[in-house]
Order: sequence, then C-alpha cells, then structure tokens
Amino acid sequence: MTRRAAPSIIATAVAAGCAGPGGGSPPPGGSPPPGGILTYGIPAPPSAVYHIGDTMSAQMDSPMGELQVTGSASVTMGLAFRTDPAGVRVVGTVEAFSASVTNPMMGSETAGLDELNGNLEVVLGRHGVEELASFPEVSGPVATMSSFPGLGHLLFPRLPGGDADPGSSWVDTVTSSTGTEGQSANVTAISAYTLVGDTAVEGRNLVHIAATTEFTTEDAIEEGGMSMTRKMTGSAEGLILWHPERRLVVYAEYERDMKGTLSMGAMGAMELTVTGPTRILLQDW
Repeated sequence: MTRRAAPSIIATAVAAGCAGPGGGSPPPGGSPPPGGILTYGIPAPPSAVYHIGDTMSAQMDSPMGELQVTGSASVTMGLAFRTDPAGVRVVGTVEAFSASVTNPMMGSETAGLDELNGNLEVVLGRHGVEELASFPEVSGPVATMSSFPGLGHLLFPRLPGGDADPGSSWVDTVTSSTGTEGQSANVTAISAYTLVGDTAVEGRNLVHIAATTEFTTEDAIEEGGMSMTRKMTGSAEGLILWHPERRLVVYAEYERDMKGTLSMGAMGAMELTVTGPTRILLQDW
C-alpha cells in the first residue's frame, strides 16, 4: 500500500478505536489469529519505511499567567532487518526530519537533518524489543520534545508471542534513563495490551490491538543559563493495526494526557499539562 492510502487506513483505525478494547463486532469468521502471527521475525522484504508524526501542546500556569508551548515533528525512517544471534537486528536510518517548538518566552525554534545525529538500532526477540542499542539524538531546544528515545518501543510494541484469542491481554514495563548535553530523562512506562480481533482495510485483514500506557517521567534541562526540572505522570491511549503476513505494525496511534510540575529556579514550580497524538504509518504495505 502506498502513502496515498493513508486516509483510508486512518479512517479504519479511528473506527476500530471507537469500539474500544474487547468491544465492537467479532472478527470476521470469529477466529483468532493463528499462533505465530503475533510474533516478530524478518519481514519479506527485509526492509520497511515508516512515517512518524508527533504533535504536542503544553499548558503551564506561570507567575506571568497561562503559557502555551506547542511543538511538532515529522520523521521518515527506513528500516533494514537482518538475523542476529539474539533474534533480529533492526537498523533505522532517518531519511527526512523536521521539527519545531514555539515557546512564548523564547520564540520559535526549528530543527532538521543537520541537528540530528545517529541511527536507531534495536534487537528484537519473538515478543518485542530485547535491546535498544541506540537511537537518533536531536540537538538544540527542539530536543526537549524528541520522541526518538522511545521510538523503538513504539515501532515494535510488545506482543504475546504465540496463541492469543480476542480479549487476551498482556503487560510490558519499560524503564529508561537517557542523557545528552544539558538534558537528562528518566521514564517508566507500563503498557497494557488487549487483542481486539481482526479488522479489514481495503480487503486485507489486519489485527487490531488496543493499548494503554501509564507513564512516570522526570527530566532535568539546562537551557539558556536556566535550570529546569520536569516531573510528570499520565497515560496514553492508543491502538495498533498489525500486519499478520509482514509481521509489522501498519498503523499505530497514541493520544497522551500528562500532568505534573515544571520547576524553574526563582520562578518556582508551575503546573504543567501535556497533550497530543503520536501517529505511525508503514509505507507500501
């Protein structure tokens, strides 16, 4: 499927998401996916291209009144798969990248490929990510909204690894600590997945999986001579459409809603709310 089919698959995803976990009509034929379909392996062909879009809106209650920070990022990433002693090694190269963040106190900042360094490298087992060896890093102010540290787990969410019936559920916990110049982040994400069943897109059967992730994050940022600490908790509700033949995610969407505080030295602590979607689309599936 080409990128021109994106509106069709997004419409299908929205309809699937309205059913909710375990809801809606039963899958066509009433049969669950056969064992082995919900596992990772080397796809045929052993390559893929993903388009990732991320939009964020942050509301802050500051001593100067309510402030709003907005940001967006668009990524095209090519993936190459090969056999690894631990399973499957995936190397992702960013082919296109643009990002922007608008802050009423510091103006607008943008970033492109020149501000990006490194590749995504992941080792997969049957169930999902076993090792996150590296991920692209963004320099400058836009780095504060980068989704690259978690991208490996977004592209390759945890799977049950075998037989699963509609209504089956499983849980995955991911903890990570990352740091770049002037920034550090600690994240704990607990994701609960539920197999909803099959859904048809342009005559092809995909597997619909509902996902809910609970987050706890703590970031430290040094920017423009100012020290900032951000502590947040919240959740992301989403859905995944899985290709049983290619054994890849075709489409995923996550809507986050997080609340916490941002401490900025003499300005004190401000209440902070962050919302916005992340969408992932497989090209030419």
